[in-house]
Amino acid sequence: MTGKTTAYTERLSALLRERGMVPARAEELVAELTAYAAEAGSPLEEEFGPAGELADQLTRREGADAVDGPGAGPDTWVWTADALQEVELLARFGGQGWEAERLDRLGRFVCRRDRQTPLRWSYRRETTGGRHREQLTARLATEGWELFGTWGPFAYFKRPEAAVTGPAAQLSAPPAPPRRRVYFAPWILVTLAAAVAVAVATVLLAGSGAGLTDGASLAGALVGLTAGGLLGAWAWRSAARRHTG
Repeated sequence: MTGKTTAYTERLSALLRERGMVPARAEELVAELTAYAAEAGSPLEEEFGPAGELADQLTRREGADAVDGPGAGPDTWVWTADALQEVELLARFGGQGWEAERLDRLGRFVCRRDRQTPLRWSYRRETTGGRHREQLTARLATEGWELFGTWGPFAYFKRPEAAVTGPAAQLSAPPAPPRRRVYFAPWILVTLAAAVAVAVATVLLAGSGAGLTDGASLAGALVGLTAGGLLGAWAWRSAARRHTG
């Protein structure tokens, strides 16, 4: 644990106790958040924001859970997926009662589900930006859709199914929270790994002079890599557009 991480966790723990949280519970929450940030590979402050704001959020949530009674608080879950799968996954998890509250700094879906009265949620993703996004948001709001996040060219909307189906939207026996947090197609990971390997090999060959004897050869290799990367990006965006909505 780095010095910056230690300072953050100590301050967060102290703030939680100052706000009336039981010390054992405060330490438990701090340990859970630290483990989550370590798994995500992000600094705590980058992942959760200033310690003071996080302490306020945690104490408010703990207070609400205490009023509702044991076991009545929400389940929380954060996950991410590639653009080709996320629309389908949002539909699946929305049907399991998961409400996406927002997208975090890394573009992951931050979700919660009420343990007492879980409701189904519907989602849609649109490719839009600027003034068109504002107009689309206003138009969809009349149909009950709420914008909960944007990432690159995509805008994400949610709507409780109760707005359409009424009481039928409530779940009687939702499945357990998923353990998996990352959903990327294997071919995407393989393509990225191959691109990195080719780039590294190109740099090594350029440094050793093997196979690339002049500037023209190196330039040609770099142009080929760039073209391949742009072609892959175009294919990805085209496929993503077909999955939008």
